[in-house]
Amino acid sequence: MSGAYKLANFVLGKFPVTKSLGKSGIKVRIDTVAGFALAEEMLGQSGYLAALEGFPVNTFVDLGCNVGWFPCLTAAIQGDRSILGLMVDGDPTMVESSRWHLEKNSLTNCLVLHGAVGCAEGTSEITFHINPSNTQSSLKAFGAEHPFPVKGKVREVTVPCIMVASEWRKRHGDRLIDCLKVDIEGAELDFLRAEMEFIVSQVRRIVCEWHEWHVTLDEVTRHLETNGFHLHSIAEQDEKGGVVVFDNKRMLATGQKDEP
Repeated sequence: MSGAYKLANFVLGKFPVTKSLGKSGIKVRIDTVAGFALAEEMLGQSGYLAALEGFPVNTFVDLGCNVGWFPCLTAAIQGDRSILGLMVDGDPTMVESSRWHLEKNSLTNCLVLHGAVGCAEGTSEITFHINPSNTQSSLKAFGAEHPFPVKGKVREVTVPCIMVASEWRKRHGDRLIDCLKVDIEGAELDFLRAEMEFIVSQVRRIVCEWHEWHVTLDEVTRHLETNGFHLHSIAEQDEKGGVVVFDNKRMLATGQKDEP
């Protein structure tokens, strides 16, 4: 299986599939087998499309940005490429792919950083696990509880630990973040706990994936509701996890928005 998977990835790497997002002129590139599943997740009618419907996004943070499609999708929905954002991924190949998408689509106000979030306080570097399927790479090791087959060898690399609050504030000060996307393969609650003060003060909406073999929806919901967020909707869900949307109750009540 891993041999066929590697061959298919090799072919797609040489002859990638390009998709246009509606009439926006925004283009995304599929150059791995995992990219087809990612396309369904990101570009299908549920999930992220449902989470963004009717919610204008001028600013965003994308944790676990993978190949960099989230700003592409957001810019296509809104018809505006001036969106400002910060993106993070632990896989250097995904960082380069994200940069390709930003450059290809003239998303010049978006920056990609290589590293990991949700690290313990005082940690400067950490081991990141790169799965042959790029959508599953994670800080978490791949144990017996992982529900998907590992199609090849998992590589371990050392990556910088990133504090989102520090990186955002040194570039954008107290400017609000309209949407915080969190898809970090099981480390979601680690990040939310580590940077909750910043999140409460500056994030209007959280779009978070959860992965049942590491963290449950109830755990994520309990933590965020305790800290002033309201469960807006569950955009997608199955037995392995899903995508859930939370809004900042204080900002919702006051109508507080990002102002360029």
